[in-house]
Amino acid sequence: MTQQFTEILLLFVSTLATGFLIFIADVVQKVMNDLDTKSFHFFMKRLDIRAVHSAYAVGISTITFVGMIPYWIIFGFHNGWFSAGLIVFTIASVISKSFNLPIYKRIFALESTDEAQLMIERSKLEKANWLRASIQTISVILMVIGLA
Repeated sequence: MTQQFTEILLLFVSTLATGFLIFIADVVQKVMNDLDTKSFHFFMKRLDIRAVHSAYAVGISTITFVGMIPYWIIFGFHNGWFSAGLIVFTIASVISKSFNLPIYKRIFALESTDEAQLMIERSKLEKANWLRASIQTISVILMVIGLA
């Protein structure tokens, strides 16, 4: 397997993950914003259960992490732009976990009738989703520059 082929595979999977996150931040978030607070609360619980058990969601989130280690072992950090993209991909994941997981926990701890607090958490979730999608988009751009 050549370095360029490996980079294309990692870029492909990273792009799928980024597209998935943009879809969540844009389309799914708009649906969540249209829901009343009780429906939003129910939806978030169902979304969490389904996402944790989704082979696609877990797979595309994991393959890049698993693939970058052997990539660096075999090819090193010679392609600085591509390596920077992989590092930014990792940063996006860490930032997402540090922002989104506490929001999920607060939403799950709230009663579905706590409209004011659920609205605040929904707004925070929207910002956190867009932050991760944006950072992840930057990671893909860096990887593409590395391939050019």
